[in-house]
Amino acid sequence: MSPAFIVPPVAFNRISTIGQDSQTTLKAALNATRPRAHSTIVEVPPSKRSAKSFGRLAAVVAVLASVAAFQPWKSFTAQPVSAAGETAEFVRTVKIGRPTPATTTNVVLPATIRPWQTTTLVARASGYLAAWHYDLGARVRAGDVLAEIATPELDQEVNQASALWHEAVAAAQQARAERVEAEADLKVAEAQLVRVQAESELSKSQLGRREKLLAGRSVSQEEFETAQRLVEARGGDVAAAESDIVRRRSNLDTRTAIIEAREATANSRKASFERLKELQGFKRIVAPFGGVVTRRVAEVGMLVTAGQEPLFVVEDMSRVRVQLSVPQTYAAQTLPGVSADISLPESGLGSVRGVITRVADSVDASTRTMLAEIELDNAAYRFQPGSYAQVALTTPQDRSSWTIPTNTLSMRVQGPHVAVVGDDDQITLRAVRLGRDLGNRVVVAEGIRGNEMLVVNPGDDLVSGVRVRIDSGHQSDQTVAKK
Repeated sequence: MSPAFIVPPVAFNRISTIGQDSQTTLKAALNATRPRAHSTIVEVPPSKRSAKSFGRLAAVVAVLASVAAFQPWKSFTAQPVSAAGETAEFVRTVKIGRPTPATTTNVVLPATIRPWQTTTLVARASGYLAAWHYDLGARVRAGDVLAEIATPELDQEVNQASALWHEAVAAAQQARAERVEAEADLKVAEAQLVRVQAESELSKSQLGRREKLLAGRSVSQEEFETAQRLVEARGGDVAAAESDIVRRRSNLDTRTAIIEAREATANSRKASFERLKELQGFKRIVAPFGGVVTRRVAEVGMLVTAGQEPLFVVEDMSRVRVQLSVPQTYAAQTLPGVSADISLPESGLGSVRGVITRVADSVDASTRTMLAEIELDNAAYRFQPGSYAQVALTTPQDRSSWTIPTNTLSMRVQGPHVAVVGDDDQITLRAVRLGRDLGNRVVVAEGIRGNEMLVVNPGDDLVSGVRVRIDSGHQSDQTVAKK
């Protein structure tokens, strides 16, 4: 019984390629696979074929199987043999990608939602909390009283300040009355001066007449001397009256200064009273604007110290501010008016379209980011302050640059390259200089003109000059490029 041989499928493919009905072709294949030291196969006439010749044929098949087992599989598939025995050129089929103008850049950044306004209400008056009227989550309007504080000590200080103020007002009124009295005394002194001046003139006139009479010996020397002494006395009265006027004018000026001092004291005490009165008004904790109470610490009976404990936190949520830190890479293109889509990842709702409202115009040196802000209407209270949000920015880019799919890049020792398919379907490797990484696309700063057909997923074995065939799904692109 003849021995059985296991022949690999590759060997059968090889034999079928050679042709079983061609003995000459079989001998050529056997001579090519046998060692050179062996002689070629001798042709056997067809008439003498027998079981012995069948055994020899089986041995040949075994030799072919062993040779096929040691040869690389690629040699049987990469270079198919035509029916005429000639090797056909292997042409790779590739897919292509197209450059697109880098007019805009989409980037998703984390953001934080802030309230339109927020305030922490702290007591300005010390005392005990008497009552609170709004709890956590309550919506309040501007001017609503949130809590009341009992301030007995402050109330006494207000009463004391009021009494001191009225006392100062009375003292000022007394000073004004004394000044009026001093003005009247000054007028009396001035009238007295006029009287004594007239008497002095009269005495001088009488002295002159007696002097003439003394020359005629009509009066005695004693009367003349008496008239002289009277003139001197009247002169002293005039000087005394003038001095009294000066004193009374000085007293009047003093009274005026006293009035000013007492009026200033009254004004100071009035200001102190009004300050305490205003402070007394802080016994009522009032909402400065409409919003929502997001925190309440106030409890009835608690000791409240001015400027210490926060009692309420009120936030205006009718509008919100979406604040995001824009990396330095996109800071120059992030300007007011740039469109943005704001979304809450965990909400499951769609995004909201908005625009950049304002930017800081300054990059933080510690984080290399620039603060930007987006205003959104929140009348439906969809956004909660403090929440995490995602903002998809669409920033304008330089139109002279292009973007290409990242899977068209080939990173080589010399740097990044792209494989460009020419009009003759031959590959040309071209070096490129890359710009920003946009995720599934990358900006090319230099190296392409925008009309190239780029091979997708180029391998390291793809070199310049290799002929390729474009995938049928991309034939329309190829036709457009050739036109």
